[in-house]
Parts: sequence; structure tokens; C-alpha cells
Amino acid sequence: MDVDALRALRLRVQGLRAPSAGSAPEVVGRFVAVQSQEFLPAQWGLAARVRDDRRPDAATVARAIDAGDILRTHVLRPTWHFVSRDDARWLMELSGSRVRQLQLSMLRSLGLDGAEGTRGVAVVARALEGGHRTRAELGAALDQEGLPPTGLGMVYVLMLAELERVAISGVTVGKQRTYAAFDERVPSSPPRSRAEALADLAARYLASRGPASDRDFASWSGFTLTDCRRAIADAADASAGGLEPVEVDGLAHWLDARMVEQVTGGDGERGVVDLLQAYDEYISGYAAPRRYLFPPGRAASTAPEFPLHALAVDGVLAGRWAPVVDERRATLKLVQWRALSHAEERSLAASVAGLERFLGAPVTVERATSPGS
Repeated sequence: MDVDALRALRLRVQGLRAPSAGSAPEVVGRFVAVQSQEFLPAQWGLAARVRDDRRPDAATVARAIDAGDILRTHVLRPTWHFVSRDDARWLMELSGSRVRQLQLSMLRSLGLDGAEGTRGVAVVARALEGGHRTRAELGAALDQEGLPPTGLGMVYVLMLAELERVAISGVTVGKQRTYAAFDERVPSSPPRSRAEALADLAARYLASRGPASDRDFASWSGFTLTDCRRAIADAADASAGGLEPVEVDGLAHWLDARMVEQVTGGDGERGVVDLLQAYDEYISGYAAPRRYLFPPGRAASTAPEFPLHALAVDGVLAGRWAPVVDERRATLKLVQWRALSHAEERSLAASVAGLERFLGAPVTVERATSPGS
């Protein structure tokens, strides 16, 4: 398989071509975990993968988050992810200690690697017994106990509370997001062995992002390459032939053949423009250097603006964009690496119209061409 075929297949499997999902929570469930470092753009990434007749606007996705159908927490890697309520517990049980290990030097520098961190988690747990709490309310509770109420100290206390399965995202109060008690939002589930959980994670990763290599899975999941290779082998054994190896530029990749059969449509489309948020799974779901993203003669090292929100044509980066949103309208600031063809301009207009429907506000495009950037 060459890079062009790899790119086309990933676009289909990722749901960016002929999407089949019927809701944003369904997208999260299929992807297992979706990086959500930037809150509103990450919701746009979910909506873009829902089929046209069911595509939600931002208010609909926000309601799903408030209802707990989509949860947001630090899992797999030390960054925010959307997860479904049915996956949150086993994912945190699997990766919580790993994320804590990756953050150990920072915890030590803040004095939170021992008793103080444990005390902070206990304070958060007591505060959440009374309901969902904003960061300011949790900061006040920490301050009363002589713990950091703001800054990095507070950030890492809250992350510890997430990793210890004490806290997770709650409802929105006004414009403020809150934390809720983990057990209130996440149902109980039977324990799983580490090997079983890793194999399930590998299988679902490959079903939603394949073809992908073991290095891709390790980069995305945060686990060691040894763990990831074992997990892929276990997943392949359990799939009864569903997971198949393919070679891309001499490197072994894996795909779920059953999923490939399901995601039909969009193969003949050309000149399709996607407005991808910076941490979209099409970008962040794979290991660097992500050569599939770049046109011939251009690589990540020559694109200093990467990974800002990406303008992609047929899965290849062609520029960057940034939304400036207020309550009544939005401006899309677009920097192109090259001129677009007539077909690509039509596709861009359709993508902007989709963004307008998502935001529920008119979008004005301001553009500049930057071929040498």
C-alpha cells in the first residue's frame, strides 16, 4: 500500500468521508478516546464525523456533555480526552498509573507526589459530595486546607483527583465547566485484566484509525512500544482474521478488514476540503513525522504553524485556519499554502457552511496566501 492509498483509507475509517455515526456520543464511543485539548474545536471534530442528516450543532454536543453521555478527563496521555461513560472507568483503571508516572517529575517539583497530593485528592472528594463544583469552588476548598487554590498546583491536584477516579467532568454552570464525583457520572463495571484491556484498546484503535503501525498506537495510547506490540498481537489473535497486516513503505501497519468493508463511499471524491481542528484524530492519532499529511517536498519541519487548525485537501495539508467566535458571529482566519481549484473552493464553501450550522452563527472568511511558509 502506498501513502496515497493509506491516506484515502484513513479518511474513510476515520469517518471524514461518508460518515455513518448518528450522534457525537456515538463517535466518541467508536473512537474510544478523542483528544479534546481545545474544548469547542474538539466538539466540531466530533460533529464533522456525524452523517449529514444527523449532524449536531454545538448546543446539541454541549447537552450531551452536560448529560454525561460524553465525559472529559485526563486519560491515556497527560492531556484532555473525550470518553464515553461506559469506557471511562476501565480506561482510567488501565492508564491512570501510567499518566501519573509520566507526570511524576512535575508532581515532585510541586510537592504533590506524596502526602500532600493525597490530601488534595481527599479535599476534592469531600467538595464533590455536595454536587458539581466549578474550579473556583474547588480552589476555595483547597485554599481552606492550605493547598494551592490556583495555578499549576491546583491543576495537578485536580488531575490527581481524575487519575484516582475521584473527579470527572460535570455540567456547565453559566459559562463555567465543572467537576463531578466520578462514581456519580460513571457506572460500575466488572474488573478486567490489564492484557484484556490493552488488547481491547488496540482493537478499537485500529478499527477507528487503521491502517496504523505499532508506533502509531504507542504514540496515541501513551503505553510502551513493547506493551503495544503485545496488545496488537493479542487483538489479532482474538479477531479471528479481522485484523490484517499491510505494508506501507516497508513498515507493517494493521487494519480491521471488517471495518473497511463497512465504511464504503467517498472513494472517488477529489478536491474535498476538511477544516480539521488542531488535535483532530486524523492528525494526533498517529506518530510523528506524519508524512501522509504533507504534499511532496513539504514536511513537518518546514511548516512552523503545524499543528494549528489544519486546512486539508483530500487529507493533505494545504494551510491553516483559526476561528474567532463571539455570541453573534464568527470569523474564520484562513492562511493558504497554495491557491485552491474551483472544485476545492466549492468544497471549502460547503465546509464553512457546515461550520456555520455547527456554531449557529454566520461565518466570515478572511484569507491570506502564504506559499512560502
